Amino acid sequence: MSGNIRWNLGFGIAGFAFTFLLSVQNNLLTTSLVRSVYAFLIWFVITFILRAILFQLLASKEVVESSTVQDSDDSVGGQLDLVIPDETEELHDLLRPTPKEQKAVQEGFVPLNPPKIVKVSDQDPEQMAKVIRHLTED
Repeated sequence: MSGNIRWNLGFGIAGFAFTFLLSVQNNLLTTSLVRSVYAFLIWFVITFILRAILFQLLASKEVVESSTVQDSDDSVGGQLDLVIPDETEELHDLLRPTPKEQKAVQEGFVPLNPPKIVKVSDQDPEQMAKVIRHLTED
């Protein structure tokens, strides 16, 4: 991996110091030191992982650059031509009303006539009592 461990130590120490300074104001000294050590370890590992990823990306970029230098024709794969078919006629067909819709428009507005709801007060009281007795018996 490129570089050395100084980057990891530098970021770890910076995380240690930052965590210690923020933690010592509200916690005991031992609690602040423990949390700072944890922060040092976490920052050390995070820096190590990021450096490894960066190294892999740079190494793959160098491989790609070296392979493109070997290719004699640089124009191959350098341009992509896409043609989208004209769909304006299909869109116009979707917007045009169908014959059923045209017929409905010509007839005009017809209000909705829902069926009448039967009111409970229109029922016979004796019949209602029988229904309630029947339901409570079960």
